[in-house]
Formats: sequence, structure tokens, C-alpha cells
Amino acid sequence: MVVISKVSVSQEYIIARHSKMVGRILDLLEASLPEGNQCDKLKKLVQVPLYDFRNEMLLVEAGQAPIST
Repeated sequence: MVVISKVSVSQEYIIARHSKMVGRILDLLEASLPEGNQCDKLKKLVQVPLYDFRNEMLLVEAGQAPIST
């Protein structure tokens, strides 16, 4: 977990770039699928691994998580 008052420049960059990427991905999903429950559910499901990845990258950058593949 990242403490908001201690966000580094690198972490701020990761958060900003990730936010833009998620927005683009959600826009692409909306453009390619008809609106409705399935589209909304897919958008929510896609966000889970994207935010998990962002959180992992923030921990790695902060030196709090081992780099593993």
C-alpha cells in the first residue's frame, strides 16, 4: 500500500500513465461492444487485473515487493 503523503515522482508518473491507459482500454471496450449489462460487467472485470498490476508496480518502485515473473 502506498501512503498518499509519501508518493514519489516515479509513483505519481505510474499512477498518471496507468489512469490514462485504463481510460483508453475502457473506451475501446465501449466502442467495440454494444451497451448494456455485458459491456458494464466486462469493463469492471478488466479493471481488476489492471489495478492489481498498477499496485504491484507501485510496490516494486517503492522497494516493498520482490520482482518476480
